[in-house]
Amino acid sequence: MKKLSLLFFVSFSLTMATAQTGNKKELFAFAITDYMLSINDSVIIVQVQLPHGQNALIEKEQMGLLKHNYSNLKDDTSRIGWGKCNLIKGNYYYFPLHLYNKSIRPQKNDLLYTRINAPANYKGRIYGVLQNAVFFTQVTGESFYDFDKAFFLNENEENRLIDSMATDIKYTAKEMLKQNDGQDQDITSGMFKGKKLFAAMQMATANNVKDFLDYVIARPQKYAGNSWKISETFATWMAAGAPTVIKE
Repeated sequence: MKKLSLLFFVSFSLTMATAQTGNKKELFAFAITDYMLSINDSVIIVQVQLPHGQNALIEKEQMGLLKHNYSNLKDDTSRIGWGKCNLIKGNYYYFPLHLYNKSIRPQKNDLLYTRINAPANYKGRIYGVLQNAVFFTQVTGESFYDFDKAFFLNENEENRLIDSMATDIKYTAKEMLKQNDGQDQDITSGMFKGKKLFAAMQMATANNVKDFLDYVIARPQKYAGNSWKISETFATWMAAGAPTVIKE
């Protein structure tokens, strides 16, 4: 009963932070660094680093909730601990966290969820994936967007960025098909059923990419807190039947 009350308190505090300040704060995830300082067996300080020149700030005393990052070999992305930001040094933010379970410790890249003042005027799909600290790159490794750029995109700019994602997917599929290394496969379900994976990828449209991004936003668990090659994650989504989000 005590644990349930504590969970309710933390969730309630994160929800009410916006109403109490009057600011339009929104929930974002940030991967923690490898800096960790144990105060005792149930309290540990973790650190979040925001990019230099960031346009969104975590305020002092802002509540945060830490969850496991799926990529840290944690199928269970449940809560690790909670606490308030008590120190800000430049673009570093420090949270003393009260652990729910003393035996479960934070790891680098675990995700701290907190509310920030988000200055974006257009809150589209890129904004949505950014809220879960999801970043996509080209096949060559260059990022399609960064933390700051996502806040300044308008709808037309986002559409052009999504077009470039579709272009990268098609280019990658074409090159992979040339390699003929056995990675091509039949798609057995979904809208691309009956097609070969690389052939289907070469037909990818901006609307297909939008469907994929909508899915990532709706089901962020496996993607959150990481940078992914758009062509690889899109291919995995296609091979899994290209599940889509049903919108009301």
